[in-house]
Amino acid sequence: ASGKELWFLKGGGDIPVPTPIFANDLIYLTSAHGRLRPMRAIRPGAIGDITPPDPASTNAGIAWVHPRQGNYMQTPIAVGNRIYGCSDSGVVTCFDGMSGKILYSERLKGPAQGYTASPVSDGRHLFFPGETGKVLVVPVGDQFSTIATNDLGETCMATPAIVDGTILFRTRGKLIAIANE
Repeated sequence: ASGKELWFLKGGGDIPVPTPIFANDLIYLTSAHGRLRPMRAIRPGAIGDITPPDPASTNAGIAWVHPRQGNYMQTPIAVGNRIYGCSDSGVVTCFDGMSGKILYSERLKGPAQGYTASPVSDGRHLFFPGETGKVLVVPVGDQFSTIATNDLGETCMATPAIVDGTILFRTRGKLIAIANE
């Protein structure tokens, strides 16, 4: 309300790109450019300097941390009590949002290469658009699998949007809308 600084945290990637997200009463921060690539869950009631002496440690302000599981470009996504992140090379990590336990960390297989866009979800599936225009579909859950691969036909680097049951993809030269009629 006042703009007064409540807490701050040093360390992590040297060029933070992903947007922080709030879910499960925690703030999730990630960055993966530079020496460190942490995924952290911060308690919103944190106060002051919450920077730990060791990047792999927690404290009163940091609920959990994985110092080498962060994302460089992609904003993680919360679906229920799970947090999903995807690295540039297509490694999807599913965290229990409360404890930080890694439920799985698996590479997306198939024809997509390079992941710049953030994943989106319809609540049942996660959609991971690769830069080559291939979209890999992963079910929401504690077990990893790829249930479909869809080809947009050209480069896709923008995060899709979902509205009223329609998923919108922005490719290099098109806006593609896919809906279940």
